[in-house]
Amino acid sequence: MTVADAENRDAGEAWKGASPADSARRDNAAETKPRWVPRNFTGPAGIVLAIGSAATAYVLRDLAIRPEHVTPMLAITAVLVLYRIGMTWFPASLTVRRIGFWTTLALTFVLVGISPFAGIYAFLGYFDAPSVHKGWMRGLAMGLVAASLALSQSGGFVSPMASFGLFMVFFAVNVGIAIMVNFLEERRERFVVTLQTTVDELQAAEERNRALQEQLLTQARETGIADERARLSREIHDTVAQGLVAIITQLEAADADSPDREARLARASTSARDALAEARRAVRALASPRLDDESLPAAVRALTGQVATAAGLESRFEVDGEPMATEGDGELLRVAQEALSNVVRHAQARRVAVTLSYLPEEVRLDVRDDGRGFDARALADGHGLPGMRQRMRALGGTLDIETREGEGCAISAAVPT
Repeated sequence: MTVADAENRDAGEAWKGASPADSARRDNAAETKPRWVPRNFTGPAGIVLAIGSAATAYVLRDLAIRPEHVTPMLAITAVLVLYRIGMTWFPASLTVRRIGFWTTLALTFVLVGISPFAGIYAFLGYFDAPSVHKGWMRGLAMGLVAASLALSQSGGFVSPMASFGLFMVFFAVNVGIAIMVNFLEERRERFVVTLQTTVDELQAAEERNRALQEQLLTQARETGIADERARLSREIHDTVAQGLVAIITQLEAADADSPDREARLARASTSARDALAEARRAVRALASPRLDDESLPAAVRALTGQVATAAGLESRFEVDGEPMATEGDGELLRVAQEALSNVVRHAQARRVAVTLSYLPEEVRLDVRDDGRGFDARALADGHGLPGMRQRMRALGGTLDIETREGEGCAISAAVPT
């Protein structure tokens, strides 16, 4: 394949390594090219060389051409020029170009036979043959081109110096030139095929990478959705559900004959308002409203007192270190809510102690009770302790549980500062 053929070759004769999509893009580019733009360089060169060789022969017609051959020479030259114009500015199929090549090659033999100067034009056959044939057909075509040049160089059919021996000498020389041109052309084609194969492999790798990226994005999106659902579930459990449990506890204890009936109803009402506020806040930002206007120590202190009063527990709250706001304040408050709720519902405790410690590298929340304890190795599935552990893990923190049956429970949650 020559440079002249870079845009003329059909998809079926294009690079072997090219994909159908690449061939389609090349065909579309060729079809959409304006008709006044030349399609290859051999077309304009052929026009110039054909006219130049004819003009030279006409000027020197008394020496190089017989008078009766002038008209046939000019007619054949006109046909070759018209063919070059058509192949240069108008697209043609491979079949049409092959027919045109063999037809013009035959005309070239006639032309060089009557006008040796036509060899100037015949040399372009070395570039035309690779554009229409491969394999042995290309070899045959280039051999015939070499023969036309040898005929021109040996004087043609009518020159006084024309001889078969001289023709064979020039033919051997031109065959050597044809072999060299064909060898260089095949090397260039192999390089083009290798280059195109490499490009195709890179494009395939890019497509695989793109597909992998899309898969990873999909997995990340699905994981994010699952994590967000789990977080929402924990938030609802730690806010609305716990508030409703507190309300139910107060209402169940508020018997008609109970002396503290009014107090319990008041606490139930307060818990209901808090639960409503928590639910609204969960819808808006899923964070505790206690931290809107209060620091974490104040919020935990208020929560501890409220839960202890509602459940009739003896409570103690302490703060160690210098309080400071952290990104984990909301999650620590949720852990405190869940831990105190578990004390009320499951521990059957009499006392609960809550400590908030501000250390150089972490903030630690400790909740201890003197209840019945449990077997930490047999934790049930649910949102309580597993949800607390997930909250801490999401912040890069830890959750430790120390408990034995009959010996109370200590829950320690820590987040980095």
